[in-house]
Amino acid sequence: MNWQEVDFDWNQIRAFLATAEAGSFSGAARALSTTQPTITRQIAGLEKSLQLTLFERSTRGLTMTEAGGLLFEHVKDMGGAASRISMVAQGFNTDIAGEVSITAVDFVCVQFLIEAIRRLKKQAPNLRIKVLASDEVQDLRHRDADIAIRHVRPQDPELMAKLIANWSASFHASPAYIEQSGLLIDGKNADSVEIVGPRDPVPFQKMCADLGIDLRLEQFTMPTTSALVAYEMVREGLGVGIVAENVARNDPQMKRIWPHVPAFDFPVWLVTHRELHTSKKIRLVFDVLEQVLKQA
Repeated sequence: MNWQEVDFDWNQIRAFLATAEAGSFSGAARALSTTQPTITRQIAGLEKSLQLTLFERSTRGLTMTEAGGLLFEHVKDMGGAASRISMVAQGFNTDIAGEVSITAVDFVCVQFLIEAIRRLKKQAPNLRIKVLASDEVQDLRHRDADIAIRHVRPQDPELMAKLIANWSASFHASPAYIEQSGLLIDGKNADSVEIVGPRDPVPFQKMCADLGIDLRLEQFTMPTTSALVAYEMVREGLGVGIVAENVARNDPQMKRIWPHVPAFDFPVWLVTHRELHTSKKIRLVFDVLEQVLKQA
């Protein structure tokens, strides 16, 4: 096939086909769930690229030209092929059934996994998604889960890991806590605040000191093993905590503090078994998770 000769946009062809079938721009717009100006613009673009007039416009409406009629015969075949492609894809996804289990920390499950499941229910309605809220890598290694969302790349050679994104997190507090505690955004009174999480404050305290924030161990009054619980405690005004920036920026109950402290960068890995290359259902779930996480 000579691809250099294919010089048109499928959306323009689709607009032409819908217009020819409906007999008007407005009818085509309704059929394609778009606007009449969009259809008019696409038809004009197609006529320009083909250097042909496809419709005669008059006060009585549209009349297809001879060139338009000839093109219509070929475009009908393209429309039928497009419909068959959609049916094949739908049949493929309908055939995908069974269970795929995903493991991630509870915070990621709530913030991102729900959206992925919503998309999967539309694409593969016969698929069952099992969610394991956990940060234990061995869940995947022992095949207790099919896919894991992790912030550390596993070293097991039997697992396949793909770096999806690099996120960052920084210190946040709720407006209520800032007002109640008299917290200074510049961090000059950091020694007077309470810190939410992490489960082991000692290495975190040292890391903060390296970044210019001196915190005492006594300030870590709310350690927790749950990232979701820590997030809710911060937004409810119980203290200061580390929150992912791509989540906090959409939450009015989160305000970044201590802007002079560099953000904590952390990777997002999708991990699965080598079976990914042979399992349709795991491949589909993996791809949808990748889309959602990259858009986060």
